[in-house]
Amino acid sequence: MLARFLMITALAAVGAAGCDKVNDENIDKWTHTEKGPEKLKNAFADESIDADLAAHAGANMIKKNMDSDVRSELEAMSGPRRAAVVGKLAPRLWELARVEREDVLPDSGRIAAKDMLVLVRKYADDASKGQIDGYLVDWYGVKSYEARAQAGGHLGAEVMRLVGPAGGKKLVEVLNSLIAAPGQEKTKNKIGDQLLVGIAASGSPDGLKALLELVKTEHGDPTLPARAMAALYLAYVNPRGQFDIRTAEPLVPLLEQLGGIAETESLPDGVADDAIALIGAAGAPACVAPLVSMISYPHSSSRFKFAAANNALRCGGLSAVRQVFHALPDVPYAQLELKGSIVVDTAKLTPREQVLAAMRELLGDKNKIARWAAVETILAMHSADDAPKLAALAGERDVLVGFFGDQSGVEPKARKTDPTLGERAKEAAGKLTAGK
Repeated sequence: MLARFLMITALAAVGAAGCDKVNDENIDKWTHTEKGPEKLKNAFADESIDADLAAHAGANMIKKNMDSDVRSELEAMSGPRRAAVVGKLAPRLWELARVEREDVLPDSGRIAAKDMLVLVRKYADDASKGQIDGYLVDWYGVKSYEARAQAGGHLGAEVMRLVGPAGGKKLVEVLNSLIAAPGQEKTKNKIGDQLLVGIAASGSPDGLKALLELVKTEHGDPTLPARAMAALYLAYVNPRGQFDIRTAEPLVPLLEQLGGIAETESLPDGVADDAIALIGAAGAPACVAPLVSMISYPHSSSRFKFAAANNALRCGGLSAVRQVFHALPDVPYAQLELKGSIVVDTAKLTPREQVLAAMRELLGDKNKIARWAAVETILAMHSADDAPKLAALAGERDVLVGFFGDQSGVEPKARKTDPTLGERAKEAAGKLTAGK
């Protein structure tokens, strides 16, 4: 009897141990038991078990909305173990995230799995990272992109910024399919903002070219040029915290096109400003020559030359100052506009002594506007030591036309007379001396 009792006890113990053993069968069973979530968590965290089994447990945790537990356990894992688990987890997450129909928004469970693919990407080795990128490109690169891009905790533009040009290439295919789709004789397909920003954020050279084509060609949507340029501005100038700013390399081969867009006055408001800012974002030295050439371009808007000059100073720094000041055309300027658009930014450049040296040289320039801008910059820099140099210009008789801005609404008797360059230089010298 004793022997039989011992045998039954031993069998029961083996059976109990088998129930808790970490294997694929039990990992699936634990999704339906009361204590299953804790067992899944333990299996996922246990670095002594096979990485594929841990990944299976992690995938089942995602199914049970245990995303935060997966994140915390991944963070606690050792680096090599984490990379191994992520390599096995990624294909399982893709099975949870994928959906056969390209024209529908996946359900919340599939969106959560997609978000987890984005999260685990940072822990993946190069091979697994490439695999995850392929999954994400396939998930987003469909006709329902506009809806998918706004779904979940990681938005489309952010993901396209991560996966790079491969994502942009796929989205250009989506864009082209929208443009070429039949049945648009009366109403064109809407090209959404999310798609435009996703292409821009990817940094795909082909994507940038496609966006510029939307600006330059007619597609039956008068808002499209401005929206396409705004997408590029967001990606390369100011992402507003949505994703990391793109580096400038893809912009450099397109500077001539951007310049042509900036100078096309028939395009909607804002397009020229964005184009100029994008040229500036390309960085020195590539940005300087095209921007300087625009300063003297005969644009109908007085703001155009200031936008070009301002961006040239910002991208080229001290090395661009002489070129910018020399390029200023001899046209009417309001002193406040000149100061706000050019002088203030020049005065902030460093090293200070080199900036002042450049201004002193420009005081003798043949260009009246360059001399005036140098006077204003020295004043803005509060360089009292240069007061005598400004006072020495008191005999300059060139009139600073437009100095006080538009006075058309002022009674003729109350209108101020524009000063000469000498009068303004003398006034500036006096202000510097008084403040010394």
